[in-house]
Amino acid sequence: MGKKILLALALALFIGPTTSHAVSQELEQKIIAIDTNKQKQNLAKARKLLEEKKLSKERKANYQARINKIEQNVDKIIKYQEIFKDNIRIRDQIRPHLQNRDSYFSVDVGKVTSNKKISDLFLDVAREDDYFYYGQYGSAKVETSYNPAKSSEGKTFIEKASFDVQYRVDLETEYQVNSFVKNWVGENIDPSLTEYAKVQKIHDFIVKKNFYSKGDSQEKSGGLSIYHPASILFGNGGVCNAYATLFDLMSKEAGLNSQLITCKSLRNGEDHMWNMVQIMGNWYHIDTTWDDPVINFSQGYVENIGDFVIYDYFLKSDVEIKKTRTINETKSRPQANTNFPTSPQNTRIEEIDGKFYVVE
Repeated sequence: MGKKILLALALALFIGPTTSHAVSQELEQKIIAIDTNKQKQNLAKARKLLEEKKLSKERKANYQARINKIEQNVDKIIKYQEIFKDNIRIRDQIRPHLQNRDSYFSVDVGKVTSNKKISDLFLDVAREDDYFYYGQYGSAKVETSYNPAKSSEGKTFIEKASFDVQYRVDLETEYQVNSFVKNWVGENIDPSLTEYAKVQKIHDFIVKKNFYSKGDSQEKSGGLSIYHPASILFGNGGVCNAYATLFDLMSKEAGLNSQLITCKSLRNGEDHMWNMVQIMGNWYHIDTTWDDPVINFSQGYVENIGDFVIYDYFLKSDVEIKKTRTINETKSRPQANTNFPTSPQNTRIEEIDGKFYVVE
């Protein structure tokens, strides 16, 4: 077979086979960007060259089969481009409603699909902002209206999708949290401080401010969601989501780079959340929840228990943190190759004259 035929085939073959499985939004954009017209032109050149070349019947059939396979892949790409463009159109309708914290809204669908796929598109948008997804978003229900005239062979043509979204706090509470964070950072984090000093100040404030709580009732603490930073600042305490999302807010307000990280705890198999933070170009794990120990004494009394801080999970490496948990890996998660060289001393409890005291 001549070089020209091989070249035309190579230009088309880069497409490769694809599947109908869920793909990332990044991959959707790459597939949409493929110039299928150019690929069709390459296939036409390959067919023409194949006709002009004198090849054995067997070799010609082999190359013909390869061209047919590539043509099928191009057809698949065109099909997926249409699907992915629809996905983007639907997400673009959902996004402003979540940004505005709308509780009830509808979007135009106008395609053959399912409730499950519409729900997945909703979650795609909700997960675009980790702080929103883990701190603000509560739950959602989706209902769809379909057109029987356009539905056939067991495939449902959905006209519209309506969403009933529950948020963990209202916009006013969110504003109060953001205002508190801005003011606290302005008063306590001098821009001249090192990144390490900023991280420790934020870490210690959260640990001392919060008291780990699974809520008074219905996952509420002082009337506020135990998953939201407001439960720490204005309620009676929250869980790991509240610790981690508050650290995320405060660290970013202080000019630090941070990420929310999720996992399964090796202690009890439960879901858990903490942060990674960047200091002097290197990334480290920091877990304010587990640095705020819950202490129970069968006797005695602990003075100033709110000021009890440990640094067992302060600026740790991947290797160190994985001793206590798994990590739900993502493409964007940075690597933490080492522990930070130094850490503050843990506060401790001492018994003095029959009473227990927290000492620095």
